[in-house]
Amino acid sequence: MNRTGLVSKFAETVGIEKASAIVDDAMADLGISGDTEIDDTDAQDICDIIQHNNEGYVALVASELRVQLAAQERFDALLGNIPNPAVVVEFEQREPYVKSINEAFADTFGYDQTDAVGTELRTLLAPPGANSEVIRTDWWEQTGQSEQEVRRTTASGEIRTYLFRSTIVTRDSSQLEGYGIYTDITERKRREQQLKHQNERLDEFVSIVSHDLRNPLNVASGRTHLLLGDIEDAAVREGLQEVAAAHERMARILDDTLTLARQGRVVGETTSVSIEAVAADAWQQVETGDATLTIETDATIEADAERLQQLFENLYRNAIEHAGAECTVVVSAPGTHENGFSIADDGPGISPDDRELVFEHGYSTNSDGTGFGLSIVQSIAEAHGWSVAVSESERGGARFDVRW
Repeated sequence: MNRTGLVSKFAETVGIEKASAIVDDAMADLGISGDTEIDDTDAQDICDIIQHNNEGYVALVASELRVQLAAQERFDALLGNIPNPAVVVEFEQREPYVKSINEAFADTFGYDQTDAVGTELRTLLAPPGANSEVIRTDWWEQTGQSEQEVRRTTASGEIRTYLFRSTIVTRDSSQLEGYGIYTDITERKRREQQLKHQNERLDEFVSIVSHDLRNPLNVASGRTHLLLGDIEDAAVREGLQEVAAAHERMARILDDTLTLARQGRVVGETTSVSIEAVAADAWQQVETGDATLTIETDATIEADAERLQQLFENLYRNAIEHAGAECTVVVSAPGTHENGFSIADDGPGISPDDRELVFEHGYSTNSDGTGFGLSIVQSIAEAHGWSVAVSESERGGARFDVRW
């Protein structure tokens, strides 16, 4: 605030002539000449002198003005320390004019901080290949606070993408003032685009593998079973049964490989789902033989229901594979101070030395296993932001604890 601004503040109360005299006297007391440029710190000192030397409304105005100047000084310091480009604007007919910019704005977009003040914002930040009118709508498209992606040309001529956050407030004088911050998200957008392309290629790969391998495998498996129905020679039947078993193993490997290929993608939309319902549905999708399932929880969680069911299915298959077709599987909730669920069986369990290894791709103690089942379980858990660990169950079998 300069001398003219100070005089105008006091003139609202005592008139221009007395206001000029009050301000000049205070400046003289501080040894500041009338034509000297003053900053906000000087202005605060002048208000302090005026408050001390006067009474009534003049002293009250000086006190309030000093508080406002101190607040503005703190705000300017905060603005200057923001690492992202930031701008303060005032509006004339909804047109944003620069009131101040921080150093990051000046460096990023190539404008002198002093020269930018009073300039139409859209003349400084015209979007590449677009009408500068869009600068105005950046502020007015939404009332109050807004957040949107914008593209702007930097001082080096590079076009970059920013997340523009803005807010409009009403000052004491009923003058609207806007605050905007530009956060550079160019690299993030590039990574998102790369991830999108990778997922598209992954989908294409999964589709090709699923179609081109599963179809001939189904044909081979079907023909083998037809032959088994016609062949009576014991030796030939034994050989065909080995071929059929190999086909089934190939199908399991194919299913698990395709499942793993899909794990690179984040979970889908999460909803509140019942652990009991998902656990029961998963049991119906697994060949459980004479095994039994007990569910001891009615808790609900936020999850991708389809992938959660897949987690349960893999843990059930693991239990039946290692604990036997007559095992008992228990799904339960943890203690009162933990969030999650557990799946336990009454089989031989997993030795402490192997508990860290079981989640590795391809690790299996069963010659017929693919070694992917528990790796898939861990991938699904981590995709939800959960953890999974293995320990010993109360019945001496394996217990898998999923926690968040």
